[in-house]
Amino acid sequence: MFATGREYLTGMLDVLVYEGMLLAWRRAPLDGYVIVSHEGEELTLTTTQAQLWIQGAFGAYLSLVDQGRISPRMPKGT
Repeated sequence: MFATGREYLTGMLDVLVYEGMLLAWRRAPLDGYVIVSHEGEELTLTTTQAQLWIQGAFGAYLSLVDQGRISPRMPKGT
């Protein structure tokens, strides 16, 4: 079974929240997303805008992990 683009986006958002990079997220009316930063700022984005934002944020998160600047909380596979 293949994941859809929306499932990938929601998965990346879930990881960013779990890892403490974001405070929260939710679906917005009319097929968009609302992303909540730790400062309480709410970004309401269209799906296209959200795709770019999420991929950039997730890329930054992975770069910080790769550089050893942060340690992921996600459990390692067995």
